[in-house]
Amino acid sequence: MMIRTFCTGRNAYAAAMKARPAGRRKVKAKASVPGLAAQPPPQSQMVHDWIGPADPSSNLRPIKFRVPPGESAAEERLRQLRAETQKWNQAFWSDHNQQFNKEKADFIRTWLEKEDFNSVRTDGSKRMPPAEDMSEFYRTFLTEHQPSQLQYQREWYKRNLYIIYLSFRVKMSRLVSMALMRR
Repeated sequence: MMIRTFCTGRNAYAAAMKARPAGRRKVKAKASVPGLAAQPPPQSQMVHDWIGPADPSSNLRPIKFRVPPGESAAEERLRQLRAETQKWNQAFWSDHNQQFNKEKADFIRTWLEKEDFNSVRTDGSKRMPPAEDMSEFYRTFLTEHQPSQLQYQREWYKRNLYIIYLSFRVKMSRLVSMALMRR
């Protein structure tokens, strides 16, 4: 299965600039890179799944799933399960990252107050806790959130094993139908 990516115009332009030959210095118009498009086509016209740019809150790349013509019930169930799993994964990591950023900001603010520092140095750069203190924060955060991480991991394994099982069934039904058509 081939996968296409979609991204914003700025990201497509940056990718085009990286992909251009070394001898070409100027690009008159925004070049297109094979496999990249500003927006994916409607689902009915899609030939492949499309992967988008990373979401700022979860850092996960969203996927627009292709709906093949003549999709069987098993194929539809597989596509829906993949989409549900993506939404669930997106929600978990958005919440987790939001909680992490909030606790990190609180830790830094508390450290600055404890050390009686301003948040900005005289040269204009931001003042941050030393690496030892930050590593202690990371360890504490991971320890406190270990139960939710374990629960997430168990659910993730269950979902992915079921997706693999459904993928196997879909692939086998396609092989059987192709074998029957050859007769």
